[in-house]
Amino acid sequence: MLAKLARLFVGGLLAAATWGTMAYVRPAQGFLYPDGARIILVHVPCAWLSALAYVVAAWNAFMVMRLVRDEHNLRWRRADAACEASMELGLLFSILTTVTGSIFSRLQWGAFWSWDPRQTSIVVIMLLFAAYVVLRNAIVTQPARARLSSAYAVLAVVPGLFLIWVLPRIVSTLHGDANGAVIGGGLDSQYRTVLYGLAMPGFAGLYVWMMRSRMRLAAIVERAEARFAPQDGQ
Repeated sequence: MLAKLARLFVGGLLAAATWGTMAYVRPAQGFLYPDGARIILVHVPCAWLSALAYVVAAWNAFMVMRLVRDEHNLRWRRADAACEASMELGLLFSILTTVTGSIFSRLQWGAFWSWDPRQTSIVVIMLLFAAYVVLRNAIVTQPARARLSSAYAVLAVVPGLFLIWVLPRIVSTLHGDANGAVIGGGLDSQYRTVLYGLAMPGFAGLYVWMMRSRMRLAAIVERAEARFAPQDGQ
């Protein structure tokens, strides 16, 4: 019952965020296409969730590497499933960040791709997520798959967070002081209301719901593999 109410609440937030984006916020002044500024209400949550996915995956990967030494301790399997789910969601949200950012780039700067440091960074981040998925699917047996993919996730979080938070602040970028505008109060009050009150919590709830669903699917697949795996001598 509680899970159902949580899903309804998240769905309500996302529906309200959609309404706010399309009907509540007014065109942003100072943009080449003022109506196009509304896309940041999708772009910014996706970008932040890409960073969150890295942190959640790295933490669970660390737990896997600590717990997997004792193969009889099955808690590492849940941490491994959480790491896998978070990295896959990070790939999804980084793709959405790239797509929405390209649309904004076309509206504001006249081209879908400008080789801006932020644009280049998100593509590298997307490739880091994709490399995890490829690596994990290349290893069949457990716990070797959990060990190697978790080691990669721990290592990848360092360049990933550097590209997200550090690089755009030390090089010139077309975005200007984008973080200052979002965090420092440079946004219009209507945009802040929709972004912080509806879009961000709605997208965060969507991330949690999708992650839990992916973990349940991983548990089902694991039980099916264990049940139908060929036995010795058969």
